[in-house]
Amino acid sequence: MGEVVLRLKDATYRHYVHAPSTFKPWRRILGQGIFSANLELKKGSILGLVGPNGAGKTTLLRMMAGILPLQDGSARSSLGESVSTLTDTELRQKVGHMPEQVRWQGKKTVRNALMEIAEMRASSESRVDGLLKLVGLQSRVDSRLSELSQGMRQRLTLAAALLGSPKILLLDEPLNGLDPVAAAAFVLLLRKLTEKGVSIVISSHQVEGLVEIIDRLALMHRGQILAEGTMDEVAQQLNLNKKTEISGIGTAPDMNTFIEDEESVKIEQFSEHWQVLLEKSRIGLLQEMVNAGIEITSWIERPPNVIEMLCAATGQSVEDVGLEVTSTSVMPLRTFRGEEE
Repeated sequence: MGEVVLRLKDATYRHYVHAPSTFKPWRRILGQGIFSANLELKKGSILGLVGPNGAGKTTLLRMMAGILPLQDGSARSSLGESVSTLTDTELRQKVGHMPEQVRWQGKKTVRNALMEIAEMRASSESRVDGLLKLVGLQSRVDSRLSELSQGMRQRLTLAAALLGSPKILLLDEPLNGLDPVAAAAFVLLLRKLTEKGVSIVISSHQVEGLVEIIDRLALMHRGQILAEGTMDEVAQQLNLNKKTEISGIGTAPDMNTFIEDEESVKIEQFSEHWQVLLEKSRIGLLQEMVNAGIEITSWIERPPNVIEMLCAATGQSVEDVGLEVTSTSVMPLRTFRGEEE
């Protein structure tokens, strides 16, 4: 999984927005977009692209798919020791793109709809039948598009993205609208693709369960990639340590007896039990609490989660990261621990 199939170097694309003036009613200026993105995609791996709504995830995927041209920077592919710069046309040939929503409607059958797209991709009839089998739609080839469930529509969109045998697959919010069973089946399908050497990028603002799917993580905010790597690497980049979760029965203990720094302790009291979250633990703390007669039911050390990483990378709270709306007329700024860089 070490081979780099796509490397973005200072890749930039900013949308044009209308900024009319008295004498120039059609004037446009550069607004939000992707600014100087650096990213590596490794063969047979799944990269999770995470950020709040408006972070630029969809724009970045469209750049990687060759739909939006790079205004600056480059997209490169490595094959052994050979490195080549990819044009937009070459990207479209190399990459399969699954957008967030495709409205499959009408009386057309599943097979006929996919065959029409296959003709544009110069794919064979046998390739279409093979993909329908791969995504689990073999029994629905003659079903009308309007009869498909949301999960089936997602599978059909995936089949369309796989036409042309792409080496890279870009998925924009692929699990939206799927029930847990359909989502689990979809994830198993993605794993089959990675075993065949396909590299996958999953863009999502819903982080629940994403950690179990991905091999690497990229955090996005205001059109920039703030951190990228494995979960452990990203946590290390952001100086985040494991936290200790302690649960017990009855009334929550006075943690000031055991921990000197009050800011590193979060206590929640429920009707019959309590929970304590420690930013830092120490050797011997568990024994001290047990000796003090505190009834502990669980003691768990957990790594920082994706939301905590995103907050650390932007220097903002969960509410600020999730709800912030940025002006479209300014260059996206990167913030790190509260300071603009």
